Amino acid sequence: MLQRVASRWLKFESLLVLGLITMWRQILCWLFLSVPLFAGAQDFDLGKLADGVYAAIRREPPGLTFVANSVFIINDDDVVVVDTGVGPATAQTLIKALKGLTPKPVRYVVNTHWHDDHMMGNQAWREAYPGVEFIGQANTAREMLSTGASNRRQLLEGGPAFAQQIRDALAKNFNLAGKPITLEERASHASDVLWAERYFAEAPGFKPVTPGMTVETEMTLVRGARRIDIRYLGRAHTGADLIVHLPAENILISGDLIVWPVPLFGSTSFPIDYIVTLEKLLALKPATIVPGHGPVMKDDAYARQMLALLQSIDRQVRAAVARGATLEDTRKSIKLDDHRHIFAGDSALKALLFNSYVVGPGVARAWQQISGKL
Repeated sequence: MLQRVASRWLKFESLLVLGLITMWRQILCWLFLSVPLFAGAQDFDLGKLADGVYAAIRREPPGLTFVANSVFIINDDDVVVVDTGVGPATAQTLIKALKGLTPKPVRYVVNTHWHDDHMMGNQAWREAYPGVEFIGQANTAREMLSTGASNRRQLLEGGPAFAQQIRDALAKNFNLAGKPITLEERASHASDVLWAERYFAEAPGFKPVTPGMTVETEMTLVRGARRIDIRYLGRAHTGADLIVHLPAENILISGDLIVWPVPLFGSTSFPIDYIVTLEKLLALKPATIVPGHGPVMKDDAYARQMLALLQSIDRQVRAAVARGATLEDTRKSIKLDDHRHIFAGDSALKALLFNSYVVGPGVARAWQQISGKL
């Protein structure tokens, strides 16, 4: 998919018009070009969700780069951390924040899946807490070392040219489609460039720390008085997504099964399976949801909007495949305008994200699944 990277940069503007920015949108998402803009800066808001449960919610604007939220679960004698940041600098700001809350050791880290922004901080956490054990879904380690490593290498080869494309557009007051840029787009793309530059500096030294404890379907940790359920509900954002559920507190940490402001149905997703997986998540009836990206949610309204979108894609793509439509014909026939308005409103930036994730790879993966090609 990512061959002839250099030639793709030269054709970038026309590819964008054709919707093929999706390719780079996915690579940027996989790797989440995210390292703090300034060493030691805290780029998240730390909020208390329940006794001993804190969410580190990222402040970056939505855009081509993302950084995962993290959660600290402080128990009677130790701590469980969910998702570790994208690299040493990001992780170190989280570690500093945790040490400001408690001197207790981190006993377990849960990587909700294998995308870089959720696990590239593992090394720093292991150095800070030598006794820590890492938990992931059974397929996580393999994906970290195969698809993840390949995507990272290709981004380091071609990504700087893409960052320069963004800088050039900003200098001309244009967005990536060559149109006058909005304030929202300018803030987003400026953040993208800064985080990308830090990523390019840090990523070459990345040494993967893979989970030593794996979850096939479910694992329960009992830490003092607290029960922590770690579950694999099925394929969705990737083939290896975990959620963390605190039944007593009725808090659910979703990883990228739920992402705001636009769902990430990327080219590692399984949109048809996603429906059943999301229904299982909703059946837990959480009072509080910590998404992989975006603010803490106090109801399931957003998750149900995601479910309705997935169901619409499923219905329309099945009908297209039944009449023998190709992928390109399917893309032309599918109607998602109402859903686009729900997620993007009048925002040109969010519309770009919706088209890049949902209309692009999301529809493609659904078509491949239904056609039996995936």
